[in-house]
Parts: sequence; C-alpha cells; structure tokens
Amino acid sequence: MTYRHFNNESTRSSVLKAVANTENEAAWQRLFDLYAGFVFSIARSKGLKSEDADDVVQIVFTDLARNLPTFQYDRTKGRFRSYLSGLVHWRVMDKLKAGKRDAELKVNFLDEAQLFMSPDDDSVVEREWQAAALEEALRRIKPSIRPEHYAAFVASAIEGQDTEAVAALYGISSDNLYQIRKRLTAKLREMTATVLAEMDAPDAPDLRL
Repeated sequence: MTYRHFNNESTRSSVLKAVANTENEAAWQRLFDLYAGFVFSIARSKGLKSEDADDVVQIVFTDLARNLPTFQYDRTKGRFRSYLSGLVHWRVMDKLKAGKRDAELKVNFLDEAQLFMSPDDDSVVEREWQAAALEEALRRIKPSIRPEHYAAFVASAIEGQDTEAVAALYGISSDNLYQIRKRLTAKLREMTATVLAEMDAPDAPDLRL
C-alpha cells in the first residue's frame, strides 16, 4: 500500500471555516482528518485534477454539514463508506458538468447516494478506505516516535524502499531497522483498527453537530 498523505492545510482551513463553530470545531477537525483523504482519493480516481478534487472535498464537507444534524445511520441499508463514496461520485459529476449545476443538492443518506455506485467501484472504495485509515493511524502515532525512526519506518515498511538503503540513509543498522519495523508495525496495526472502527461509526456522539 502506497503512503499518500493528504495534508492540504489550505483545504482544511477552508472547510473548517465553512462548517465549524466554537462548539463543534474539534469534532469537525476529527471528522475532516478521518474522511478528507478518502474523499480526495476517490475524486482523483474518477479523473479530477488535484485542485478540482480539493474543491470536491470542500463541497462534500458542506453537504455533510447540512445532513449530519438529522443523520440516523442504519447499518442494514449499507456501509457509511458507500454513502460517502456515492456522494463524492455525485459531486464529481457536478464538477465535470461545469456550468450545468442544479439547485442545491438534496440527499437521503445511503439510499439515494447508492444509486450512483456501481459494482466496479467496490474495490476502489475499499482500497481508498483502507489507505485513509492508514494515513490517519500514521498521523496519530507519529508524535510518540523518534523522527528518524518514523521516517525510516515509513520509507521501508510503507513505501517499500530498499532496507539497506534506508538503514544507511538514517544511520541505523539493518538489525535496528528490523526491530523498528517490528515494533511500529504492531503499533500501527492496532491504531489502524481503532481508526477503521471510528470511520465506520459516523453516529458517534462526538461527531454529531
């Protein structure tokens, strides 16, 4: 899995300015950190340039701000990732139809959005969902790790660079790099499981507006 960290602070600031307030800003920051990378990657996978995919991120979070206050998640109707990827698809179609936008989007969570999903999207959605969880998990564990160990781990275990080359670059032995990989892989696996559980539970109390 390739490490593709989505860390566009300009987009993040624009989104939070548009949807956050003093009472729920922390919740919105958490929501953004969980889902922005996924939204961006799905938009890019559908052919948008980076700047247009950034626009879709902002639009999708505005849609979420409009709908989450009354959102009741029913797992029997499908997964939240299916709703979210369907919403991204809809907004990508809007972007591709420049100058032909309709009135404000009205969405029934999960039901209408899934009309825009095709079976071929499933593998892409799953891959990007896992990638987004990995990115967030890495972001969370990074502060507790020595910078050179974190960089070596990402280069070796995540990006797949040559072990000896990475060890030489960061001034550590191959055995030490092996121990770093072993320790941080276990830590990352545990954190990724935690992030995935959060991503699949959009109705958590601290995410409500």
